[in-house]
Amino acid sequence: MTSSQAKPVVLATAVAAAAGATVLTSAFVISTSRPAGGDRHLRGASSGSSAAAQTASSFPGESLIVAGGLAMGAASMRRAVRRRGATARKQAAQTMAAPVKDKEGIGDSMPDCPKTIWNGEGIDIDNLPEVKETCPLIIDALEMKAALEGQGENQYFAAESKRIMEELQKHGAILFRNFDLMKDSAGFRTFFEQLELNPCLDPIHTSGLRAFEEKKDAVYEAVNKPALAGHVVGLHNESTTVKTAVYGAFACFKPATEGGGEFMLADGAKIIADMDKDVLKRIYERKVRISVSNLDLNFLGALPEGVRDWAQSGLKDVILQAVEPKFQMDLEMVFNADRSNPYRLSAVEQEESPINRHPVTGQPVWFCNLHNHSRYLRDRRPCTVPEVGMTDVFYGDLDRIPPDDVRHINEVCERNIVEIMMKPGDVILIDNYRCLHGRRIFSGERKHVVTWFESCGKEKRQKVEGGKPDDFMNELINKTLVDTADFK
Repeated sequence: MTSSQAKPVVLATAVAAAAGATVLTSAFVISTSRPAGGDRHLRGASSGSSAAAQTASSFPGESLIVAGGLAMGAASMRRAVRRRGATARKQAAQTMAAPVKDKEGIGDSMPDCPKTIWNGEGIDIDNLPEVKETCPLIIDALEMKAALEGQGENQYFAAESKRIMEELQKHGAILFRNFDLMKDSAGFRTFFEQLELNPCLDPIHTSGLRAFEEKKDAVYEAVNKPALAGHVVGLHNESTTVKTAVYGAFACFKPATEGGGEFMLADGAKIIADMDKDVLKRIYERKVRISVSNLDLNFLGALPEGVRDWAQSGLKDVILQAVEPKFQMDLEMVFNADRSNPYRLSAVEQEESPINRHPVTGQPVWFCNLHNHSRYLRDRRPCTVPEVGMTDVFYGDLDRIPPDDVRHINEVCERNIVEIMMKPGDVILIDNYRCLHGRRIFSGERKHVVTWFESCGKEKRQKVEGGKPDDFMNELINKTLVDTADFK
């Protein structure tokens, strides 16, 4: 369910400069998400942190040829001490940060994705609460050498887990930058286990649209397949009408080898705050329905009228019975939903509100995947998805949303996007009810992964007691269809 639009971005500033003033408080490096000068793109280069800069400038004469054996010997000794100290610190950090490689697998024991928590009624569009803090908060390992001194990164995450989750609730997303721990599946798992995040299945796990990267560690691949590299994955919550992951964590193991693939992040609270009130009221009052696929059954047109009606009704029932158990999205099969073909059968989700209240804070947020699923927007981006996989967004009564309104919503979404070029080991942790995410197009090979979570805290972990969706369709589709599909 992706679309594509080429928009490569060249970013020449380092993270600290792009993110504005940096403040170190209690082992946290907090960088404002509103960069100076309006540059809201965050690049994967080193941040040029103040701590690193101080270390680098401690011995300004070391790069010069020092006259006199004593001075030269002193400089040489200082270099040796610094090398030994740096090596020792790195070895200690690696030792203490090293994940346990032989942990028990958890992929087979994950619970299903939890049910969506809907609370969108009675929102006063004219008096939305102020958005005091937005995404992302940046926690940069290079800016916190003192905090990490003498402990491993895994120990740091365990010690700061409560505070990290409190900050996540305030900002909606946290970018962890320049850490060594999260460069492979085992380390990534250690990261989220130290935060006591409880993994769950993808909301559409049974559809087979996302494969496991490392099942034993509950790690899915992100949208890395070459056939989908040319698609912009528009902003969306990882959600359906029926199921929604509470949190998500995205890790970069390898950036796109030939460029692109920027991660997109947007604050749902900011989106509705910036939207024209009339447009927002219209779509909120009329609600939305999302079409997730199409099937053109044009042979029905050749049937006699009486037989055609009987065949259409029968096919709707047969196809729904085959599709619904695998997608688990409470779908309805509708002929001619998009008014383009009387014999096009579309699978459409139930009516839902485009605005929802955050289940913990009560903050109203844009909780709608229109930016990703609108056919109007997809048709105006480079798109190679076959017709069967095309999506669309309608009003709740299946009327067309006016193009002017769609364009305005798109402009507001794009204006609120923060683009992040991730490096190996970088992780973006999101509150999936607050923030939307996506990615730009890329070239070459790319390896990003994601794990979804149903809760935080060992005491809140769901017990799996039968009825958990199986992996049959997930494995079948990814082995036989998705991996070999040529969408071009």
